[in-house]
Amino acid sequence: MIPILLVAIGLLGLLIASLFDIKTKEVPDWLNFSMLSAGISLRLMQSVSTGLWRYLIYTLLAVAVMFFIGILMYYTKQWGGGDTKLLVAIAAIFTIVPNQDYFLISLMVNLVIVSTFYGLFWCIYFAVKNSAKFKKELPIYLHKNMNKIKSYVIVVLILLLPLLLINSIALKILLLSAALILFIYPLLTTFIEAVERSAMFKEVKIEKLTEGDWITKDIRYKNKLIYSKSSPGIEKSQINMLRKLNIKYVPVKDGIPFVPAFLISTIITLLLGNLVLSAI
Repeated sequence: MIPILLVAIGLLGLLIASLFDIKTKEVPDWLNFSMLSAGISLRLMQSVSTGLWRYLIYTLLAVAVMFFIGILMYYTKQWGGGDTKLLVAIAAIFTIVPNQDYFLISLMVNLVIVSTFYGLFWCIYFAVKNSAKFKKELPIYLHKNMNKIKSYVIVVLILLLPLLLINSIALKILLLSAALILFIYPLLTTFIEAVERSAMFKEVKIEKLTEGDWITKDIRYKNKLIYSKSSPGIEKSQINMLRKLNIKYVPVKDGIPFVPAFLISTIITLLLGNLVLSAI
């Protein structure tokens, strides 16, 4: 009963978090901490009722590991603080899932796959929505990255040469796949850079700043550093300081609402398991 209840709580929590993220670009702390508390509390009840303390121990270990992964992603600016807290809450909820071994590992594998396509979808959306700016930025970044693109093309041609001598179909497919990935990679990164510059760099009012937003330049006041662009995200104390200094706007790199990727990945994992293992 408890495992089913936890899955229901997890899916409902992720749905609510997704709606918040789409609407406000922020997941409230009360939701993350409620899911975390529910996961640990119910696992404690399960351990007490069954006498099997591994339920609680596995949950606490999973929470610790996901906290470390989340912090790593946060400080490398891959996602915000809310995503890190949500990942920890997911670990507490989905440590053990009926009829699935190593659910969290499968979830993380699926999250990498889903987030790749999910992020590409949003990039295409932003490119279309901001088509005028995007059309100006794309040639600039193509010119900037042209040497890198040419280098990758040379590597691709070298990879394709052995196809004339190889008879193995499996090896030919492997080489073609590697060549295709290497050909697409510099073009894709150039596309993403142009999208970011045309759609994700904005001047934002101080009143609309939220904790964890990524400011794109150092902010100083009378030679005193208020915020460093190398920081993972702005803190509430820094936002309050900017308000006191009467600073009106700051340059911010906007992100995409990433929480729905968690929800989609969780549903896929519950229904299909590990996508990589399923494909083998």
